[in-house]
Amino acid sequence: MPTMADVARRAGVAVSTVSYVLSGARPVSERTRQRVMAAIAELGYHPNILARGLASKRTRVIALLFPSGTRGLSHDQLEFFSAAAEVASQRGYALLLWTTLGGDAEILRLTEEGLVEGLLLMEVRLHDPRVEALKALGYPFAMIGRTECNDGISYVDFDFEQAIRLCDQYLYELGHRHIAHLIYSPVPIEQSYGPAVRSLVGARAFCEEAGIPYIIRVSEADIEATYRAAHELLDSYPSLTAMVFVSDLQCAPVMQAIHERRLRVPEDFSVVSILSSRFAEMMAPPLTAIELPAVEMGHIGMELLIRYLEGDECVPTQLVLPPRLVVRQSCSVRTHTELSMQEAKCFQEGR
Repeated sequence: MPTMADVARRAGVAVSTVSYVLSGARPVSERTRQRVMAAIAELGYHPNILARGLASKRTRVIALLFPSGTRGLSHDQLEFFSAAAEVASQRGYALLLWTTLGGDAEILRLTEEGLVEGLLLMEVRLHDPRVEALKALGYPFAMIGRTECNDGISYVDFDFEQAIRLCDQYLYELGHRHIAHLIYSPVPIEQSYGPAVRSLVGARAFCEEAGIPYIIRVSEADIEATYRAAHELLDSYPSLTAMVFVSDLQCAPVMQAIHERRLRVPEDFSVVSILSSRFAEMMAPPLTAIELPAVEMGHIGMELLIRYLEGDECVPTQLVLPPRLVVRQSCSVRTHTELSMQEAKCFQEGR
């Protein structure tokens, strides 16, 4: 099996130069880097991360904690991970995706085994036991998301409260007065999943200010549960003309429920969501949506953690990215005459 010394001889450089190319610890000229990478490819050399860690007291491995359980990763969640992995690779770090649901015990396992230098947390709750454990241990971490108290912690988050308000405002200006909100939460809402709680706050605030009904359901990360919740909303509120949902995981079951009611989007029913642009544009029709900046957040979250690990982060950076509404083809204008006709139809049908 070739060694780092073999690579250095083949490339005509010092062993330390090969180490710098692999770790990114020091700058190396592009010409030299290409020679080293060519030698690595020719020899089939695979750096031993654990051996490097024992020698340097650093493993250059970062764990992304995403407690997905058995439900896997959605399209948007994969964008978070891919973006974080891209930055880690560019900065000479390996990235470990950790998906188990454990709390304090899993944190202790990761930190005590010594493989991981730092942690990047996702799916953050307002009162997150992982955060409390890491703060108590004094272990390096950053977050994609934020808790209720973030003193001394670097994070990047998205303004879900304002995002929901923008969705509602747009629909309201189109004439909609009966708007359902289907909020996604991967855990029971009493466990205070940050995006869900902030979405609920935004929806309630807008409905109260606009004087329209506050119509809400919370569904977990399950297609069947979302499908049932969408049908329940359509059953319970026959005067609905629009729905807002907040995750790409909800898209298929919501659209299926609407289709089964023989409602056309956007002619009969309008839909707005919070999605990555790539996913929204793949739908038929393309969905009007708040653009979820998953790639940007993945890049920033990983960069914040690495800057901390490298000693470049003296003061915590805390960023909340603003929402941006992209109008596509899933909404239509609703007049009061149309509303009255729909209500009359519902009454005649006994709904």
